[in-house]
Amino acid sequence: MRPSRVELRLPGPEQLPERLESLWRSSVRKHRPVHSVQCPLSDPREADYDAFFGIARVSGASSLLLSKALATTVSAMASLPEAAREPALHQALDAARLAPVAEPGLNPDAPAQQRWIHGHRLFFALTQGAIVGLQDALAAPRARSCGQGVHATRVFLRASAAAMRLTSSFSRSAYECTVRPSMAPPQHSATGFSGLWSADHRVLITRLRAWGAMHEEICTDSCRARRRLVDAVDEVYTAHIGICERFVGDGPSLMGGSDNSLDTLGDLARHRGRLL
Repeated sequence: MRPSRVELRLPGPEQLPERLESLWRSSVRKHRPVHSVQCPLSDPREADYDAFFGIARVSGASSLLLSKALATTVSAMASLPEAAREPALHQALDAARLAPVAEPGLNPDAPAQQRWIHGHRLFFALTQGAIVGLQDALAAPRARSCGQGVHATRVFLRASAAAMRLTSSFSRSAYECTVRPSMAPPQHSATGFSGLWSADHRVLITRLRAWGAMHEEICTDSCRARRRLVDAVDEVYTAHIGICERFVGDGPSLMGGSDNSLDTLGDLARHRGRLL
């Protein structure tokens, strides 16, 4: 069962632009109507994950779609009082050369389920921003592959960690009584619901791996850009572990597998760090 909501239109992660300049140019024209065609993901678990959070995958004008998604999702969550402690959100808008939009944001008294949905939608958009940053770094001449693309990726990842903290700013009882049941049978038909079903996360990992392999050939381990990117990845997984510790403790996740969800996330974080 999914509450009705306005869909957030996003391109498939494989259709995202390769250069940050494409994102910057589209931000100037963000009020232009976007003519697009629905293009659902082919993987059933990825399509299910999209549907739960109200994501509509569409083709066409990928840079403009992402600009609009970033502006609206950041603005929605930045209206929360707790967001004043998360400057990384507005830094993400700066990295995309965007300004906040004057749309209704989340009410401070918004129910936990609403925060959960809107926070994840912001996470979708920021993950796509990080993918564009990495693609920009991969497409740049090797001498500049530690430049603006990697810097933008770091900014988007740090904003993703902030988004996670804001997404979970409600009580454990609200998670146990409302949010967790909505992602599991009988309310949700698919079992094993997990962020690993995210198509954007899948592509982000491939781009991190590609950049890490390229960087190993051309730069030293003491590279400042690499250290900062590793720190940003660590911050994202630390935020994720913090959510799990707060809401689940050492119990199992919905995904199953290990009986201790914190151990599973710790292993995942170490594996992701090795990509770089």
